[in-house]
Amino acid sequence: MEGFKPANLSLLNIRFYPETGGSLCDKLNDCYRQFSELIENNGLIKEYAVKQSIFFKTSTLPEYLQNKQELFSCASAFFSVLPPTSIISQSPDNESVILELMLLEGACPGELVTREDSGVRWSVFSRGSTRLVFAADLNVDGYYDDILQQSVGSFELAEKILGAEGMNFSNVIRQWNYISQITKGIEEDGKSSQHYQIFNDVRSKYYGKVDFKDGYPAATGIGMDWGGVIIDFVAADPDAVQSVGIKSPVQFDAYIYSKEVLAENCTMTDFYQTTPKFERARLVNVCGARWIFISGTAAIVGQESDHQDSVEHQTERTIDNIRRLISAENIRRFGIETATDPVITYLRVYVKYKSDFKIVKQICCRHFSTIPLSFLVADVCRPELFIEIEGYAVLE
Repeated sequence: MEGFKPANLSLLNIRFYPETGGSLCDKLNDCYRQFSELIENNGLIKEYAVKQSIFFKTSTLPEYLQNKQELFSCASAFFSVLPPTSIISQSPDNESVILELMLLEGACPGELVTREDSGVRWSVFSRGSTRLVFAADLNVDGYYDDILQQSVGSFELAEKILGAEGMNFSNVIRQWNYISQITKGIEEDGKSSQHYQIFNDVRSKYYGKVDFKDGYPAATGIGMDWGGVIIDFVAADPDAVQSVGIKSPVQFDAYIYSKEVLAENCTMTDFYQTTPKFERARLVNVCGARWIFISGTAAIVGQESDHQDSVEHQTERTIDNIRRLISAENIRRFGIETATDPVITYLRVYVKYKSDFKIVKQICCRHFSTIPLSFLVADVCRPELFIEIEGYAVLE
């Protein structure tokens, strides 16, 4: 029952590993048992779960699709109204299941409704003029090997949800982008197109429709084994929710990378070899609380990958990049008053190779011994990178 932090949090990021064996659904139900105990012991409200992610190991696309349906059924049986739910083909370190939930706590009461249209589900939280939208599992059935069609389909769904709520892509404050075999290259007519670059070019096309005057969302672009493209996001009404992008003191903004570090994409002609569009972190002031969404962070200095021969050094570099990014000294550069560093309350750690779990866990647990950590096998957006870490922090 890790992840609960009772002091003045408006948003809880909670993680559960199963404590029993059995089928995937048995293990997920055990995670829900732990969640129920957490709710009962801490006076939380089950129905204020605004988003959940389920990670599990799978070997083939047919197996993924079958298990995904079974896990959806299991999740639906637990909730009277199922929150937006993504089921991701990334193997946890226990080679089983990890359940993660976002839960709004009662200190910030308001109205929460879940909407559904054509099988797509999203939650809307309202309190006075404050409005937040949580969406998950934006994915189109079929064409799982066609990342271009998958990317377009996922962004079309996101655009549809945002439009239904009177918003657009500039209102997104946090986005997760799961991309099958993210660094895979597709050969066509002797030319190569990388999955991640295809996704980035589609993102640039949709983001180009609006004005990001306050910067891009915090975001993660990470690999998964199967499933095409899945997008999750959190969006906020800018009239009531203040939000500012946080730039890194040691990394370039990804959206100004030079073409030297970008891959090829020959599948699109109007948007070709564009940069990833995201901020390194985003601070959000909502309902009196200050949340910090930490984007997927790797061992990059400037725009170059660091320590390309050592997962140990890459892990240390990644942690150092995160600490510098959200330090009080750096945050004050953006007009935010604070005398203390933010408190990290949750981290998700993506490890490229299963064989590196042991050393990565040792390092991460040494640095972050008191907070919940999720460890997953996932390919990172550059072939030479072995690890990526994302997270959530609170600024008191």
